[in-house]
Amino acid sequence: RRGGRVAIVLSVVVGLSQVALYLGLPQPIISLFIDRSSAEAPQILLIGTTLLALAAAFQLLDGAQVMALGLLRGVQDTRVPMWLAAFSYWGVGIPASYLLAFKAGYGSVGLWSGLVIGLAFASAMLMARFWLRVPRPAAVYSA
Repeated sequence: RRGGRVAIVLSVVVGLSQVALYLGLPQPIISLFIDRSSAEAPQILLIGTTLLALAAAFQLLDGAQVMALGLLRGVQDTRVPMWLAAFSYWGVGIPASYLLAFKAGYGSVGLWSGLVIGLAFASAMLMARFWLRVPRPAAVYSA
């Protein structure tokens, strides 16, 4: 349990540093990939800033679900997590992406939002499984 906590804290620290970078410097990051003098640059920066915010959430949640999968692998629990992850991506993320992008009309923002929803579901299910599977240490009482 202690090792799991340490791994999760380190993962969150790394993830939050990426989130801070993506949210704090979206235009300089996007500008690395576009010609700022083009007529389309303002529109690209606007859309790109929104997508980079979604990428920040994606990075944090992806780190959490990868960490949870690794922790579960460490306690020899792989079959159920595999199915949980597959369902999260294919049963939640892809349908949510389709609905948000094409049926609700949100386009690329909807597509990435759906993927973030799938990762959030995977992260929650896998972390819950880890904490429910790993036994709590017995309380130590001194006389």
